[in-house]
Amino acid sequence: MSARGAILLALCAAGCTCGAPPRTEIPTYDAPRARGPLVIDGVLDEATWEHAPQTERFVHTMSGAQAEPASRARLSWDADALYVEFEVEDDFLRCDLEGHDPHLWEQDTVEIMVDPDGDGRNYFEMQLSPTDQVFDTRYASRRVPGPFGVTSWDSGLRGRCVVRGAVNDDADDEGYTAELAIPWSAFTGHAPPRAGETWRVALYVLDVRRDGWRGVGWSPPLVGDFHVPERFGRVRFTD
Repeated sequence: MSARGAILLALCAAGCTCGAPPRTEIPTYDAPRARGPLVIDGVLDEATWEHAPQTERFVHTMSGAQAEPASRARLSWDADALYVEFEVEDDFLRCDLEGHDPHLWEQDTVEIMVDPDGDGRNYFEMQLSPTDQVFDTRYASRRVPGPFGVTSWDSGLRGRCVVRGAVNDDADDEGYTAELAIPWSAFTGHAPPRAGETWRVALYVLDVRRDGWRGVGWSPPLVGDFHVPERFGRVRFTD
């Protein structure tokens, strides 16, 4: 088993808590058009974020049950880019990975996958760590090419995190906010969406712990793998 496979299995086994009934339906989110320019600084003080609704709280990726870390997201868009912000509650933050396309899923990171036409092929994966490191890749079909897709692809993603606490020490952490802008030019072969169109999108938070990993998602894949395009949520672009 690959290191990434072992991490995914650990994620599926950890983090599930009792509470609300499992949520297994594929969610739909109405992403409003941005209300003016966004400064990608991790500070969510623009009118766009004030008026964009939050997603449902992310759930355990295998069962759909309520799980930690408590995480939600909001999305918006304009003629230039797709905007995503994540809010993550996390009392233990670790990310010391650097370089070109570091394996951010091994530590703390947020993750977005996008399948513009929803056919399960030619989808895109992007991650941003609390230390503002980026991993991005694209796939022709589910996990093809392996093991990590076409990592030479560059999304042009701009992202910034604001950490409540400090990464990579033993201070009391509280979590972080991640703000991302993904230009439409990233989605090779696809025109920018128009109002009323729907794209398939997956949102995840991966969280390293002292004794393993855990992960949650907006739309749970319900299997031991995050790459399940037919389980991606639906993002409808509204005007």
